Amino acid sequence: MAAVGGLRARGFTLFEILIVLALIGIMLAVIAPRLGRATAVSARTQALRLCALMKAVRTQAILSGDPCMVKPAAGSYAFLRMDRHGRFVAMRGRLFRVRKLPPGAHLAGFGKHPLVFRASGLVRPFHWFVVTRHDRWQLAVDARGQVRTHAA
Repeated sequence: MAAVGGLRARGFTLFEILIVLALIGIMLAVIAPRLGRATAVSARTQALRLCALMKAVRTQAILSGDPCMVKPAAGSYAFLRMDRHGRFVAMRGRLFRVRKLPPGAHLAGFGKHPLVFRASGLVRPFHWFVVTRHDRWQLAVDARGQVRTHAA
């Protein structure tokens, strides 16, 4: 930098600023596609989590001898069990708390019917989808209550 009036001027040249902006642009170009994939991974993760929780609910129904329900909504799902009065009430415990899906993810294909595991472990066959902008994972349960998930 040139001296101005005997003092050295402080600051950056236009060239230095352009180099820094170019480096930031390159880093954003590399990182941005990965952020989109993080949402797709989230659909897979949520589908696997819901699959494991459904297996746990089925086991709970068998062990307790009471029907248990997975009640979906577009952005969340809850776990209920039948009490001695024949009403479904929220299940206790940290494992069976109400779960919210991450932003941009939702459940589809469940219609108006919640999933009810009978005390025998049997259930009406169904399939749900965990959907994001980039990915779609299917959860399927057969008549015997076996829960599976895979990319749709």
